[in-house]
Amino acid sequence: MLASWGQPKTVLNVHIDTVPSGAGWTGDPLTLRHEGDRVVGLGTSDIKGAAACILGALEAVTPKDVAILFSGDEEHGSEVMPAVIADGRLTGIETAIVCEPTSCHVGRTHRGMLAISAEFQGVGGHSSLADVTARPLLEAARLAAKVGDYADANLDFGVDPFKGLCVNIGEIESDGAYNVIPTLAKLWLSLRPPPGDNVRQREADIYALAKDATLDTIVAFEPFATKDISVFSKVFGDTEIVDLPYWTEAAMTSEAGINTVVYGPGNLEQAHKPNEYVEIAQLETAARRYAVALQGVLS
Repeated sequence: MLASWGQPKTVLNVHIDTVPSGAGWTGDPLTLRHEGDRVVGLGTSDIKGAAACILGALEAVTPKDVAILFSGDEEHGSEVMPAVIADGRLTGIETAIVCEPTSCHVGRTHRGMLAISAEFQGVGGHSSLADVTARPLLEAARLAAKVGDYADANLDFGVDPFKGLCVNIGEIESDGAYNVIPTLAKLWLSLRPPPGDNVRQREADIYALAKDATLDTIVAFEPFATKDISVFSKVFGDTEIVDLPYWTEAAMTSEAGINTVVYGPGNLEQAHKPNEYVEIAQLETAARRYAVALQGVLS
């Protein structure tokens, strides 16, 4: 949902999808609970609390030259935001506040995200013929080791707090057994390039290491850095500015030429967990900041 007032120069964005609730909840994840100084429920911290703050702020102020985008799938592939940008829906927008759980700090930078799968195939067979038969699982394991070496060679790349590439071998699966040569093996890996790095070059590097595999790029998202953070002092004043450890769609709005920051109620340590919660004090703080932005001060 995209709503706008006047000639929008600023957009406030919240993704309204969540991860699955999973096990471990002591109450219904989909029923909001008020417990002391917090509210508990699926997505309260990441990031429906921000949506509630914006809706509450709309009841208190008159919006001016601003847009609100509630997008649907940041947790499930981020296809909505690039479609909105490609369709020209954010044409004329100069500044963006992308809402994520920052504990009401202003986020200015974060890593990118690259995820790749590599598939190896063979004819399979009895393990007594392993010396003369294609070995897909072994090839997947060898690629994992090469990617690990690539990660180790780049541990000092970048500057604090973004040194290294955060390479992860997530999973290797096959249809084999200790006495069966697999016919198929698949490896999933990811890396998180630091701000200023070239995600497509990292992708090319991994593809070069895996030249004998069938490769698929699952996601290739750029890192993020705010273009001019001083502009946002009109909304956030002297709020603490932080670097973020996770990826957000701020990378997409920034890549589209929009001066962007990340800001929202909620603590990352509570996100994606059973009994997820957000502190009421943070909701109140965020609502006040969003109310300022809604009145067009960044226009």
